[in-house]
Amino acid sequence: MNAQKMAALKKAGVATLAAAGLAAGTMVGTAPAQAAGPGDLQIRGSVKCVFGQWGQPWNQLWYMKRSLTVKNIGGTTIRDVTLTEINGRSVHIDEVKPGKTVMVYNKAAKRWQYPIETRWTGCVPSSISGYAIGPVIENLSNNLGAWRNEVTIGKNAPSTPSGIRAGNLEEQVEQNGGTGGTPLRPSTGSSSFGSSDFGS
Repeated sequence: MNAQKMAALKKAGVATLAAAGLAAGTMVGTAPAQAAGPGDLQIRGSVKCVFGQWGQPWNQLWYMKRSLTVKNIGGTTIRDVTLTEINGRSVHIDEVKPGKTVMVYNKAAKRWQYPIETRWTGCVPSSISGYAIGPVIENLSNNLGAWRNEVTIGKNAPSTPSGIRAGNLEEQVEQNGGTGGTPLRPSTGSSSFGSSDFGS
């Protein structure tokens, strides 16, 4: 009888452990899924001077490039986005996936570019501003932006493009000893409100 009680207790213990393991596995397996965060559009832009590379046509020796695009910094895809340059054109974008910056292929130029992009020869003071909007409620504080470049020419500057340096004005001030004066050579820089990091 003692052996029978032990065998019954062992069976009851194994059954209890099996039931507890099954219950724990069921509870872990049915944990609620974590949903991705909502989409969040961020407008990105720039105004900069671009200098031609070896092998490019002479009309691309020195040109201004103004660009606007949008990036989804949120967690879900946003569809039917409108990107608009203020006093310029609007572009409809079918969808912006999480973490992606919108680029379009220009068949005529055979290259990828931003949805709103203008180029012209030379480098003059200019600006671009715009906004992005989608059909869903999201953070609007990063949907509006404005960018500009600044072109300054010092008294003793050469009159040819070879004297022009592209770069950020703050970097040039540091290189000139932090005087804050006009650089000896013409320079281009940019300032903005909005994001100008075109990353991925």
